Amino acid sequence: MVDLPKTNYDPTQRIWSGPKPAPMYDFDCSVGRIIHNNLKNNPKNVCQICLADGKTATNQDIFSWSVRLAQNLKQRGLSHDDVICISAKNSTYVTPAAVACLFNATPFHAVNPILDNETLTHVLTITKPKLIFCDAVDYEKLKTASAAWTPELITVTGKVEGVTYIEELLSPTKTEMFYQPQSLLLGGKQTVAILCSSGTTAQPKTVCLASHMLTAGNPFVNSEMVIYCGSSLDWYTGVLSFMYSVADGCTRIIPDKPYSAEYLLELIDKYKINIIFCASRHASELIACPQATPERLATVFLLTVGGGWIPPETLQKLKNVLKNGNIFYVYGATEFGAVSAGLYIEKFGNTVGRLVSGVKARIVDENGKNLGHGEVGEVYVHHGRKWSGYYGNPLETKRMQDSLGWFHSGDLGYFDEHNNLYIVDRKKEIYKCLGMQYGDIEAAIAELPDVREVCVVGLYNEKYGDAPAAMVVKRPGSTLSEDQIKKHVAKRLVVEFKQLHGGVYFADELPYNANGKVLRRTVKEMLTQASLPKSML
Repeated sequence: MVDLPKTNYDPTQRIWSGPKPAPMYDFDCSVGRIIHNNLKNNPKNVCQICLADGKTATNQDIFSWSVRLAQNLKQRGLSHDDVICISAKNSTYVTPAAVACLFNATPFHAVNPILDNETLTHVLTITKPKLIFCDAVDYEKLKTASAAWTPELITVTGKVEGVTYIEELLSPTKTEMFYQPQSLLLGGKQTVAILCSSGTTAQPKTVCLASHMLTAGNPFVNSEMVIYCGSSLDWYTGVLSFMYSVADGCTRIIPDKPYSAEYLLELIDKYKINIIFCASRHASELIACPQATPERLATVFLLTVGGGWIPPETLQKLKNVLKNGNIFYVYGATEFGAVSAGLYIEKFGNTVGRLVSGVKARIVDENGKNLGHGEVGEVYVHHGRKWSGYYGNPLETKRMQDSLGWFHSGDLGYFDEHNNLYIVDRKKEIYKCLGMQYGDIEAAIAELPDVREVCVVGLYNEKYGDAPAAMVVKRPGSTLSEDQIKKHVAKRLVVEFKQLHGGVYFADELPYNANGKVLRRTVKEMLTQASLPKSML
């Protein structure tokens, strides 16, 4: 039996509070020093296995490479006031590049190289990195995107004539055995990493992560565990799995193929994976795979699900095949970190858990009034510290965190009588049909076994307002029809405003951004175009 963290509720102020913090490290402790200590003191531990090049790297390998790179960064005059961009797919040398930045206390800006040219130029222009680590295949793209200030580019996979290749910087130095990470001049609040917001409704913003956000440690992991995460360093789960490896001792498997249930099962068989980071859609794909048996998943200790809503029925099916493991939810955001966490427990349904230590939350209506148990409103979060904000964007920073320190999450949710938190929708993506909000149509469609992915948006209609419309990706070989989907929704959700008045449209795949989130704005544009009469096209 796992003891859930206790969440307190103040009925007078209508504010929920997580347990009192018990930090593993001092607030001002450098994340670089924590990593330095782990890598140095456990040299034989396997840090990562990169499947693309077949290289297994021990802590000693990562430590030596990181120190040598950090010394090179310092020789280039780079400091905490500068930014270094890492725009590369997960590979052997991405890890030491990131660790070197943390050793040198120079923030790294992680950017997904598959971004389109316009978006790539947009995010790089904000931080104007002085140095960019990239793959050779993306060299010209990044050179063009940063042409306005011409930073130095270094390739981490592949070579480009006349351009420094990272292995050229990994030769032993006479002073590496004496190396110590640079101190944080601003303490725990100093920015050490910059990630891009999801950009599902607008151009991405650049989110600053302070050192204290990466020093929490994880009580569930140790040096004997093997972890799988398909996210690259530009995604928050990618940073977490990176930290579990270099700071907590896990062996990280770096995949060489996109996610599929079959591929994941192959990796579990071969590497006896214990911890998996899994997007909601990936979890649905896993339970639909006939090969996903309790025997094949016997080594999995923890499966962390996030990045979207998932039906309770799917969670229960997932639990049935994880006989030796647990489903773990973490709710949070890049801007303010973890808010709540918890294990999936059938009687609580699809809760995102209870508040983590040091976090306060309140549920707020449209008039700014705090709500009580069972009432839905916007989730406001307070972690007691000043946020470093969006890099170069003070206006949006103020919109996200108000003058009293409360983050306006943009998520709609509520607390039940047991103080479990539930997230039901995005405030910025509220659609109203016949004047009523709807948010559970998507979940109802996802229950159909022939549905691989689904996204529901509102198409304007004079009669209905935001008429619910669904874009559906069917599983291979399925003959599922629009009429079958509409009948299923009508049976599950009997009210008029939750019917698919905008229609059902089928697609080979949903549009996703570089970080794996559905681009709802793009879905809406596609369905709006598809619904127009041919005479208007």
